Parts: sequence; structure tokens; C-alpha cells
Amino acid sequence: MTHATPKNPDTRPARDSGPSGSTPSQGFEIYPMPFFALLSVSQPERVAEWYLKALGFAALRVGPAVHLRRRQYQDLLLVPATVERVPGPGGPLLYFDADGELEELAERITKAGTSGVSDASGPVATPWNTAELRVTDPAGYRLVFSSRPRNPDPGIQSRTLDLLASARRL
Repeated sequence: MTHATPKNPDTRPARDSGPSGSTPSQGFEIYPMPFFALLSVSQPERVAEWYLKALGFAALRVGPAVHLRRRQYQDLLLVPATVERVPGPGGPLLYFDADGELEELAERITKAGTSGVSDASGPVATPWNTAELRVTDPAGYRLVFSSRPRNPDPGIQSRTLDLLASARRL
């Protein structure tokens, strides 16, 4: 498996670095993770290759498990499926921030191509004033990359602010 490296640091400097004093690996800082998703898959390295190519993740560690990172605190751990960890299609939706790069990410996925078990749709506008790109990986896990829309709906913004103001008065 080839190792990807993070994008040009000038593109996403604050999101790719960890707390000071941490150790670098593959161009990323290593730091304690407050949250990460563990995905049980039958072939971690094959699925990891898809994440590297289609979504721009980088491989921090490859062993029996593959540790992937896209941005700071956007880590996935792909582990071999076992009797205790049976891979299942779907699971919870995993949301990732892709603000400022949603169209680039959609184009990257299109160029990488999708296999029969993978799917991608979007970016589409949501009723909560975001744009989302929805992707299903080769193992069946569902990911959503979310961004502020290019042209936010002022009506949604106004109703949200009114709702927040009403809640504060309670």
C-alpha cells in the first residue's frame, strides 16, 4: 500500500496540526484523539487505498489496522473484521467538516471512480443551510462531508437566529 501525504500545509494549516509537543507522522502531528471512528472491514488495506485515492485521507500507520487522517480530529481506524467485529453495511453517518473544499472533494471522488459497492451524491443543499457530499465506502460505511453553502439561504439564517433568541428568553 502506498502512503499518501497530507495536502499542502498552506491549504489547511490549523486543521492538520496537533497540540505543541506532539510527534509528527506522515506530515501530521500525533496527539491524543478525543474521538475517532473504528470501522471493521474485511480488507483494511484495500479499503484504505480507496480512502486515500477518493477522499484524500493520509495513512498515518499501516499494520493489521490502518490509521487514516484527513484533517485534525478526522481520524478513522480500519481494523480487520473478526467474529467479534463483524462488518455491517451502513452504521451511523460519520460527519466531517469539508468547509471550503467540498467541490474539490466531489471532483476528487468523481476522478477516483466509484465501485459497485461505493456511492457518492452531492454536494446538495440541506434544510439546515449547509451543503453536503454523501459517500459510501467500499465496506458500506456512510460518510457525509459538510460545508457552508456558497449562497446561504437568508430565510433559514433569519429563522435560526429568531429561534435562538426565543430560546434565550425562556
